[in-house]
Amino acid sequence: MKFQFVAILFLLFISCSDDDRVIEDLALEGDWTLSNVACYCSFEEDVDFSLTTINFDSSKSMVTVSNKSEYVFFRENGEHFYGGQVNRINFSDGAVFFFETRGDQLTLTYEDNPDIADDEVTFVFNR
Repeated sequence: MKFQFVAILFLLFISCSDDDRVIEDLALEGDWTLSNVACYCSFEEDVDFSLTTINFDSSKSMVTVSNKSEYVFFRENGEHFYGGQVNRINFSDGAVFFFETRGDQLTLTYEDNPDIADDEVTFVFNR
């Protein structure tokens, strides 16, 4: 019986590897302003993406979205809890985004559903 218990503990221990890290979100922390949306869609020439801002608070695992435009680009206004692993952000509605930060730029790319054509969308934010 002790052997089985030790074996189970060992398996649990080795299954918790670096691949299971929680989201690496320290680089996300703070305010971001939308600068571009790349998708299979079109926008009027005078659309001001900068009217959409987000704020990541990693201590609460929350992103606050503010849309001051008639358009909703990233998410609805308000606070949204997020989770994820490594470079993926998951929201409670099932939306998943891959993120990449490079200096003062944040890129959020919607995880493509292969069963839906043209659902690819990338949001580019700047500090």
